[in-house]
Amino acid sequence: MKTALVLTSTFPRWKDDTTPGFVYELSSRLAEKGTKIIVMAPHAVGALRQENLGHVDVHRFRYFYPYKFQKLAYGAGIIPNFKKSFAAKLNVPFFLLSEYFSARRLIKQENPDFIHAHWLIPQGIIGAMLKNRKTKLIVTVHGSDLFPLKNFVFKALQRKVLKNCDFCTVNSEATRDELIKRFPEYQNKVRLIPMGVDTGLFVRKDIKSKFRQYRNQKIIMYVGRLNEQKGADYLIKSLSLVNKKIPNSRLLIIGEGAYKKNLQKIAGSLNLANVEFLGPIPHHNLPDYYNLADVFVLPAVTSRIGTEGQGLVLAEAMACGACVIGTETGGIKFLIKNNENGLLVKERDENDLAENIIKVLSGNKLRQKLSKSGIQFVKKNYSWDTIVRKFNELYKQLK
Repeated sequence: MKTALVLTSTFPRWKDDTTPGFVYELSSRLAEKGTKIIVMAPHAVGALRQENLGHVDVHRFRYFYPYKFQKLAYGAGIIPNFKKSFAAKLNVPFFLLSEYFSARRLIKQENPDFIHAHWLIPQGIIGAMLKNRKTKLIVTVHGSDLFPLKNFVFKALQRKVLKNCDFCTVNSEATRDELIKRFPEYQNKVRLIPMGVDTGLFVRKDIKSKFRQYRNQKIIMYVGRLNEQKGADYLIKSLSLVNKKIPNSRLLIIGEGAYKKNLQKIAGSLNLANVEFLGPIPHHNLPDYYNLADVFVLPAVTSRIGTEGQGLVLAEAMACGACVIGTETGGIKFLIKNNENGLLVKERDENDLAENIIKVLSGNKLRQKLSKSGIQFVKKNYSWDTIVRKFNELYKQLK
């Protein structure tokens, strides 16, 4: 049995945590297929230092004291946290040192066959420093570790990781194209393998009786971190036009982040009474909300903190039969096939967004067409069975 040390900065802190769980989902399924998986992730107040989650052995490294001032990871994400919080900035050197020495200790104890580092920076750097003749290195690029990090220092660090890794996986065509554009000399190492969707959990079902408070309302939904990159402000602004045509519409916003206050101010300034902030929802409860949605919208934009690398929530919503709308940016324009499995709109254009929301909410035939096509598309391209098989094949090549 081969052993993999997985390095990640995003990982569930406890049961029913609302932190995105795709690294756990991938790791757990790879463990079920026969690879021993040891995960090392940042600690957070309330999280155990070490535990077994299913088939995965999880270790969490502490990086600042008092522990309540560990502010770099989780929440809105490392880059937004760094930009908004002085404490997060102060955390950086301690985070890197703690991650390095914690990973080195685990390598000595467990002697893994390879390191799987999620995100070029910082985990890829740690992996590149610890790689040796016996230990191979795979790095997975998710987008936030590439698109916004453009100065010569970050490029030098990214190049170091690519030079030292054996394979580099990317989560979308957009991420792949940007990576190869910057570092064409390493394109032979790049493999396109997106993160997946649990098509056994995310399924179409009847949940009308569960949400009686929304009876006779047209539900517009957003799920994701609340930061400027996600473009939820344009979605809120679009409601002024949507309400004129669809007076019984209601926007439900699921997620957390420091940008929430800005979004609430926008809704208040426009006197929108049909915007509801639900906060974070546990991952296993999201299928109910996707099924509630008449239309799901991810209006991401290219901003100073990057662009949307993949748009996994769109695939989750599709799997539940929701009609989806996304902006022509990043990985979204590759995931959505316009007028086939969803609709594409211009980014930062609330008028275009409103017109397409109205189109979906007004047309039953269009909704049925997009819903059916979306379900088929996700089952074929994004089921975890498909994704895990591709990663397993890559793992077998590491000799």
